[in-house]
Amino acid sequence: MAKKRSGARQTAEKAVKKFHPAILLLAVLFLIIGIVAGVLVSRYLTKNDVFELNGAKTIQIALGDSFTDPGVHIVSFGRDISSKAEVGGDFSVFDESVEDIYQFVYTVDDVRWGEYQLVRTVIVGNPEGSEEFLNG
Repeated sequence: MAKKRSGARQTAEKAVKKFHPAILLLAVLFLIIGIVAGVLVSRYLTKNDVFELNGAKTIQIALGDSFTDPGVHIVSFGRDISSKAEVGGDFSVFDESVEDIYQFVYTVDDVRWGEYQLVRTVIVGNPEGSEEFLNG
């Protein structure tokens, strides 16, 4: 005994049988156009985005001098988000009265910049190894 097919199933089978190769070609074409348009729009939205240090990458100060961190400049999708920057590394232990080499690590919690980070080296006095940072 043959099973009866439901009306919806018969309609679906007819639709699959009427599938034309041109539909597949158009689907692939629209997919490619969509990808290209997405890339172009993304480049346009992020063309002026920056994540850069204010001031020099390496700063040397005399022992006991005061130091104010110049920070970073961050633009994401055309908006200035510099205030969202977080400073880590040696920033929390920085002491102008201790001769040493400190590295400040700047990051931001942002979709555009993700895991990107910048490092500033601050040299207090003239500790051993400072020539490496100053000359290179």
